[in-house]
Amino acid sequence: MKSKMLATSNGAQIRVDSPAVRPRIFSGRTRRITMVLAAITLTACVVWTGSERIPEGPAMGTAFDGENLPSTESSSKIRVATFNIHGGKGVDGVRDLNRIAVELQGMDFVGLNEVHGGELGETSDQAEKLGRQLGLSWLFAPTEHRWWRSKFGNGALTSLNVSSWQRIPFPRQYAKSYRNLVLLRLDHETGPIHLVVTHLDRSDDRERTAQLTAAASLFLSLAEPAVLMGDFNTSADDPVLARLLSTPGVHDPLVEVHGKEVPKRIDWILVRGCRSVDAGLVNTGASDHPMLWAEIEPESLR
Repeated sequence: MKSKMLATSNGAQIRVDSPAVRPRIFSGRTRRITMVLAAITLTACVVWTGSERIPEGPAMGTAFDGENLPSTESSSKIRVATFNIHGGKGVDGVRDLNRIAVELQGMDFVGLNEVHGGELGETSDQAEKLGRQLGLSWLFAPTEHRWWRSKFGNGALTSLNVSSWQRIPFPRQYAKSYRNLVLLRLDHETGPIHLVVTHLDRSDDRERTAQLTAAASLFLSLAEPAVLMGDFNTSADDPVLARLLSTPGVHDPLVEVHGKEVPKRIDWILVRGCRSVDAGLVNTGASDHPMLWAEIEPESLR
């Protein structure tokens, strides 16, 4: 606060405190508070915008990314697998794609669930990383866009030639997250093989029922041989899945090979027009799901 002296009419002087500085002190403090609030607001807007789930649209193509390593092996059988990799995080909480890759060795086709896109500053998603490590071509089929990139979805790896693929989003009405299915056609020495890879919703029964119904309908409409695989987030007592399992011509390789006394599960491989040669569950803790695999052969070659 500043002071100044004023003279009275009789010559005396008095001190007067000037309030002029008060607005300047208050104005500076207000500006600082305003700047802090603006920064907080901007940060909140950025976080909200980045965290918002934006659905990925449909897409299609005639090839996967990458090139397969040359193989001298020839077989009428193919080994397929479905694996929810949980973003590469094991039951110990450690994220390690190397452990996932070890389980996938020797597979001709793998459907992947819970595949993460590249982290900020990198371009390689987890499907690409696994494909490069295994010498397989790869496809990342994201369901959601978050944090300014394709964040989460399904994927596929294969040593076979891909003649077509199509990413088909599921409509979302009740659930929190977005889902899709991937329809593929592979060229094999026995002829074309159609596959459907999907990951159904877990949080809402109505959404999952609609998604499973749509996936089952597509699977049944495909020319044989056909394969449906993925994390269905439901077990064999689900009414829709039970009807599909009882449909003539639909086979569950794990049950065909090992009988009905197999563990209760939510990950599935179903086939039509194929003979089940072998099948199994592998659970090493590399993910919170086991890997389910099956060796199949088109029935036309029986």
